[in-house]
Amino acid sequence: MSDIYWLSQIQYAERFLVGDELLILSQLLQNEQPILPGFVIGHDCWREFLELIPQAVWQEKQLQNDGRDYQTRQAKARDYRRIIQQATIPQGWQTKILQAAQQVDSPSLLLQPFITNSSGDRSSINSLWRLPFEYPDSSRLAAQMRSPTCNCNPEALTTALKSVWSELFSATSLLYWQKLGLNQDDLNLSVLVRPLKSAYASGTIEISEHFITIKANWGLAQSLLQGDVEPDEYYLDRDLGQILFQHLGHKNYAYRTKHISLSVPINDCLEAYLPSEELTETYVLNREAIAQLIQLTQELLEHQPQIKYLVWTTFNSTANPQVEQFYIAQCGHHLFTHSALADKLPTDLNLSSEPPLLSGVAASPGTIKAKIVVIPNLDPYPQSIPANSILVTKEITPQQIPLIKQVKGIITEMGGRNSHGAIVARELGIPAIANATDATKILTHGERVLLDGNNGHVYPPSQQHPINQLTVKNIVSSTYPLATKLMVNLAQVESIPITAKLPVDGVGLLRSELLLADLLSSQVLAQWQESWQRQFVATLCNYLRQFGAAFAPRPVFYRSLDLYGKDATNSVLGDRGTYGYLSDPTLFDLELEALKTVIAEGNQNLKLILPFVRSLEEFQFCYRRLENIGLTAQNSFQVWMMAEVPSVIMLLPEYIRAGVQGIAIGTNDLTQLLLGVDREQTQFSDRGLNANHPAMQKAIAELIKTAHNHEIECCICGQAPVEHPDLIEKLVHWGIDAISVEPDAVAQTYKAIARTEKRMLLKLASSLMRSGTL
Repeated sequence: MSDIYWLSQIQYAERFLVGDELLILSQLLQNEQPILPGFVIGHDCWREFLELIPQAVWQEKQLQNDGRDYQTRQAKARDYRRIIQQATIPQGWQTKILQAAQQVDSPSLLLQPFITNSSGDRSSINSLWRLPFEYPDSSRLAAQMRSPTCNCNPEALTTALKSVWSELFSATSLLYWQKLGLNQDDLNLSVLVRPLKSAYASGTIEISEHFITIKANWGLAQSLLQGDVEPDEYYLDRDLGQILFQHLGHKNYAYRTKHISLSVPINDCLEAYLPSEELTETYVLNREAIAQLIQLTQELLEHQPQIKYLVWTTFNSTANPQVEQFYIAQCGHHLFTHSALADKLPTDLNLSSEPPLLSGVAASPGTIKAKIVVIPNLDPYPQSIPANSILVTKEITPQQIPLIKQVKGIITEMGGRNSHGAIVARELGIPAIANATDATKILTHGERVLLDGNNGHVYPPSQQHPINQLTVKNIVSSTYPLATKLMVNLAQVESIPITAKLPVDGVGLLRSELLLADLLSSQVLAQWQESWQRQFVATLCNYLRQFGAAFAPRPVFYRSLDLYGKDATNSVLGDRGTYGYLSDPTLFDLELEALKTVIAEGNQNLKLILPFVRSLEEFQFCYRRLENIGLTAQNSFQVWMMAEVPSVIMLLPEYIRAGVQGIAIGTNDLTQLLLGVDREQTQFSDRGLNANHPAMQKAIAELIKTAHNHEIECCICGQAPVEHPDLIEKLVHWGIDAISVEPDAVAQTYKAIARTEKRMLLKLASSLMRSGTL
């Protein structure tokens, strides 16, 4: 084993042995900046460890071939990680690492992974760790590779180190290896070992061109980085150092170190605790403390101007700025979090040097600079759309969904956040704006623009828009268990590799009409050739197998086709949903055939949701066909129905007696029909006629109550929890069983559910203590 590299002594010549970030931390520490100390187990140790394992284990070609097969990749990942965890670290190495750990003089230790490519540069592998939500350098890795804790015990240290090394071979890591054509020889993995001590408070600092955002929470930084709390936020002008806004977070959960012994190995040295009620309602930092952090940030930037992100901590149990001492735990070169304060900026805060070319509804987040392709009408179906362009059109129907998969941005004159095009754009991570009046006339075919899907604007390509740097989303890496199930709405197989790794309990809504849009658009539905029907069943079976296998054993709720008849004149109604099955059940029967086939193959996690059920007669018609094909005889199979027609509120007990085993509340359609508004016209929502309306709240609460009274589950799968985050707290209090949202909303929904449940537990504990029960 090569030498241990002490953070206080790393030289530039050792950069390739530890990586850029650790070199920067070392240089700052050597310049007497308050950097938390520690030592580095360099990537040369990692390399030597790999050489101890028989080379037959590392089959590069096998890795490359496994990249497209999710199940094989998962199995291979388990094999690789098990081999690493079972391998023996030489006794001499263990002794050397233990001796270094003992010099750290801390009973508890934290092991942080740092990855570079073989040249020592991280920038070229940033995309290796990119999920739907962007993370900074070290913290992006924290989302993929855990930073384990252990006590200063030789066995615990060995276990923790192998845990870090084995995380490099997770199924998701192998996927990105394949995408980038990498193997383990291209990646260097260093491990920073540090003392782990309870902190009074901690947080992050984000540095953009014009602003500095400070976040703060009680205790160690894990509760913030894992998304367990909503931290306090302080939004400052970078040049003036003035506080522009500040926001009091929900900091009712924190971490500290356990009181431990060194005689036995311990591989989890953290324990959660509940700060006092007074602390949860108090800002962590006063103005003097903020000023100290700003001064510290400026000093660090003088030495390392490329820094964009810092994690800080303080161990003092006092708010006295004269004795407050802040330490830096890590740094990075990329912004990553979404500031709650960015959503609270006044609309007249103009950060742009030029006005937008046009504006619309922010339908899907992200920014992109590209050339425009103007196609006012996508019907008739165009031959092709340039893959790297921004599509400008009037509207996108479900049958035209295949067209948007290849574009880099979308601008539509009609529609809103709940339009089909917007839903798929968010799932695929394509920036989009909707309801942009006269976009096809204002924008010129072939011109280059900046599309800002975060705020709903289109700018000239030279435009710099600093606020966008603060609107990238958090990923959820917490393992805090939720009592309320969090599920995801999907419609595209392309999103499986990413979404299957999210901390969700399954797919709450698989939209069939969007999933099958390409196939449905290729055939006039009135023509039912046998060959096309066989193709339909084969295609759907293929899709269902992929979703079922990727999420198993978590359930996947497939919603059968909700199509509008060719003669429909009302965009909201028509003969859509199960009503259309009565006149022509051909497609529905084909869907049931595919479900039966895939379930019989072992995909027992597939369930069915019936769409837009208007009457008991429609449900009974569908249920008889389920019985005839034998699906109801499957013990694992369940048939649910969408609760989106207001009559379901009154008739739910009758539906349950007829065989309904669960309901999924579709707030998009229920809002339209209950309040008499069009989901595509945003002016209604702006005036309070939306899913957060008192009538909608009463309807949702009644559906949950009735479902529970009859002992069936109730899920909500519309846009309401995303567009109205305050509704999540009400849903949890009402006892909703599951909340299903689009992939880009998983992080914020996870946090909102966790905060609500923790507050409920805190109130319950306080009540029991006051009553003397606890």
